[in-house]
Amino acid sequence: MVTKLIFYGVSFFEIEANGVKILVDPFIEGNSLCPIKVKDITQVDLILVTHGAPDHMGNAIEIQKQTGATLVSGPGVREHAIRSGVSKDSTISVLWGDLVEVKGVKIQCVECRHISFFKSGDIFISDLPLSFIICPEEGVRIYNMGDTALFSDIKLIGELYQPNIMLVPIGGTPKLTGGWTHLAPREASLAVQWIRPEIAIPTHFDPKSNEVNEFIKRVRDLSPATKVVVLNSGEEFIYTTK
Repeated sequence: MVTKLIFYGVSFFEIEANGVKILVDPFIEGNSLCPIKVKDITQVDLILVTHGAPDHMGNAIEIQKQTGATLVSGPGVREHAIRSGVSKDSTISVLWGDLVEVKGVKIQCVECRHISFFKSGDIFISDLPLSFIICPEEGVRIYNMGDTALFSDIKLIGELYQPNIMLVPIGGTPKLTGGWTHLAPREASLAVQWIRPEIAIPTHFDPKSNEVNEFIKRVRDLSPATKVVVLNSGEEFIYTTK
């Protein structure tokens, strides 16, 4: 069984398994690291949005309209999508603790510590930010943290769901993304120690900074069994299960 992950910079991932294609936080326009355009995306089954910040919600609405994919998000992002012309039947609203299944992909929503605050037309929406445990096939559990600060219940998430792949924000700068991720390498590596995944893939970092090197060093010390896989934008990682 094979799961393919492609990183497109900041927190944008494409995940594909069993013929089902998932986009997570598809930030394209304004993402200087992303090598693709919205018009290039023609087939998507599922779009996951962790929160409404421009560098996470990104172009999810345009892509949904273009492909007919199912959009899974918090209630505020869903309301914004509907206000923007997305069909109610194409959206699913979730909260922490919810488990949904779309086209055989299980998505467990878990707590994070952040904010989802954004403008929708002439109003502002304050919404619930999300992290996801994405299970695209049997034996694959991808913990996509989105944006979060460090909090002790990350340990509980590890105990309950036992992720084997962790997509973890490690820094980033306002110049690159418009805001901090609130999980610098020191805190991000501690989160990895609590989860102890097989694979940790850093996200939301500035490729020109020293954040990746610091993160790798700290993970090596705190969770030596975890392999850190660093992807440049456009690169893919293949995870194989027996």
